[in-house]
Amino acid sequence: MAHILFVYKQLPAPSVGHAGGESLFSLMQGLHQRGHRLTLVARIQQEEQAQLAEVQAICDRVFTVPHHRALPGPLPLALVKSYWMLRRTTARVLKELRPDFVHVETTQTAAILYGLRLPTASFRTQDVNWFLQQQQVARSRGWARLKAQVKQTFFKWFEPQVWHTYDVLLAISEGDRQLLAPHCRNQQLLLLPLSPAMQPAPGIAPAVTSGPNLVFVGAMSRDHNINGVLWFLDKVWADILAAVPETRLYIVGASPPDEIRARADEASAHAAEASTHVDEASAYANGASVFVTGFVDDLAPWYRAATVFVSPMLVAGGMLQKVMDAMAMGVPVVATSVCNHGLNATPGEHLLTADTPERFAGAVVRLLRDADARAQIGAAGQQFIEERYDIESAIDRWEQTLLKARLIP
Repeated sequence: MAHILFVYKQLPAPSVGHAGGESLFSLMQGLHQRGHRLTLVARIQQEEQAQLAEVQAICDRVFTVPHHRALPGPLPLALVKSYWMLRRTTARVLKELRPDFVHVETTQTAAILYGLRLPTASFRTQDVNWFLQQQQVARSRGWARLKAQVKQTFFKWFEPQVWHTYDVLLAISEGDRQLLAPHCRNQQLLLLPLSPAMQPAPGIAPAVTSGPNLVFVGAMSRDHNINGVLWFLDKVWADILAAVPETRLYIVGASPPDEIRARADEASAHAAEASTHVDEASAYANGASVFVTGFVDDLAPWYRAATVFVSPMLVAGGMLQKVMDAMAMGVPVVATSVCNHGLNATPGEHLLTADTPERFAGAVVRLLRDADARAQIGAAGQQFIEERYDIESAIDRWEQTLLKARLIP
């Protein structure tokens, strides 16, 4: 069995609150169960200390450095210091422990390690950054468009430079695999997707029972989530309310900015803050229809409460965990086409896709009015996830590739 060093810019843990960290933990856990020895180098935030024990339970050694948010001083200096500590700690661990194999997660992490002498190694990108910028160029004007074009040009040059330093490339989605393939030289290229974080469980009580309910889930500190939600509120929401006036919208995710909080109805502005369930009687007393929950401890009750899950992202790549989890829970999904880039599901069968406000609203209204259509789309989406995104099968393919190529003992 091999001694594998994992390096990641964040802490991987089962309930860490970001899809990349939860997915990487699942990968590490699967390799641990197969008998491999694991070491981890990662940055950690103060509130993540409580999850450290779960990571230590599957690793021989865990080395952490402070996340830039945990460091004092100006943000730019804290950022540089945090990443320099990550690079320095990784170099020290490589020298002292001499692992058989190294796995690096995300382009950002790989960029920080660029130039270090690694043993045989694999790399998984959670986003192809030039592809995200390409989408941004198409949606921008003026200075914002020029800025996105510069970023796209840089990433399209720099990212392949990073990829070429690894023996095995791992794509997080079928869409990303197709983007990576033309840039491969002699590397192996495998699909190692995210796995669903949610599983259907009849015992899960919904966060709210009144409906019909639309639910969006996402970290609301991220620009892509903010812009998608604002587009939905500005361009789509009024048409849905006009057709189905009793509909309620729940925007679920940590750190919503003021511009998102301000869009909640006054009666519901903080109804679900830091809670899994809302007080329906008080929240609906004044006819509230838009709810911004902020952070919730458990997302499962919110997926369970959704009549329809909406993903109105205008820019997306990699694999959208929120869409995968909704489908895994059997919830019918309406999403923009870019949200299906990673999943590669069949529109109209596994989910509905729409890219204009009118069509997006129409797709949502159709599902809200047709229980049979909701059941059909929800069941087909759930079966698709079960068949295509089994983490154990993906880990087996990766491990067997490494063994056959004699990249691990």
